[in-house]
Amino acid sequence: MTKKSTKRNLRIFVFLLFLLPLGAFAQSTPNVYLCGTGTVKLTPTFTGYTPVANDKIIWSVDGTPQAPVTYATAADAIYNVPATLATGTHTYSVQVVPADANLCPSDASDNTVVEKLPPPAIAVNAPGSVYCTDQTATTIITASKDAGLTLPTGVSLVYTWSATKAGVAITDLTTVGASSGTNNELFTLKAGVTPDAYVFTAEGKYSVGAATIVPSTSCTATAFKAITVTVKPGKATIAIAP
Repeated sequence: MTKKSTKRNLRIFVFLLFLLPLGAFAQSTPNVYLCGTGTVKLTPTFTGYTPVANDKIIWSVDGTPQAPVTYATAADAIYNVPATLATGTHTYSVQVVPADANLCPSDASDNTVVEKLPPPAIAVNAPGSVYCTDQTATTIITASKDAGLTLPTGVSLVYTWSATKAGVAITDLTTVGASSGTNNELFTLKAGVTPDAYVFTAEGKYSVGAATIVPSTSCTATAFKAITVTVKPGKATIAIAP
């Protein structure tokens, strides 16, 4: 192929790129995340046009047109995303077909992307379950998402820790240790923790950065690890007797 024909083909390719809608290059970045039974209402605004009675509102869900809705009131244009939406990425677009045959149907809107998150599931683990008082400083309890949980890019679980001692809530966790890690996924016990039965619980909550998640409280999962701290006998002294 000559240089001249290569340049010509390149110009044609660039021209065709400009003919494509901007949405063809858009990433499926969610506009909103849903969790649990969270749901949202999608309300369209048609530029330069206000729907009137007997217009047809046509929504497309994941590329499939839905049955037209005959417009009578503003509520007829709204799409209610169901609380039973399946886990995964979903796209929604809408157009209006005026009842007046002299008016043109609108183009379909750009997609609104809704990401339904899976129910959260986490695990809490430690190297062991029984420790001596002088070993606790090396005891790291780790929270993580369950092995079977797959999260979309940009979504993570952030952890909040709590603990009990002999069944009683510890109000000041700094007396027994400290959390660390990007998402508070680690909890390290202090040295010299009082011997007793402890339960360390992590609550995992979805984090979606600056995006919106519905419900705003998110949905959470908890898991725990029971640890017993035991007394370590002191170093013996040896008495010598005749």
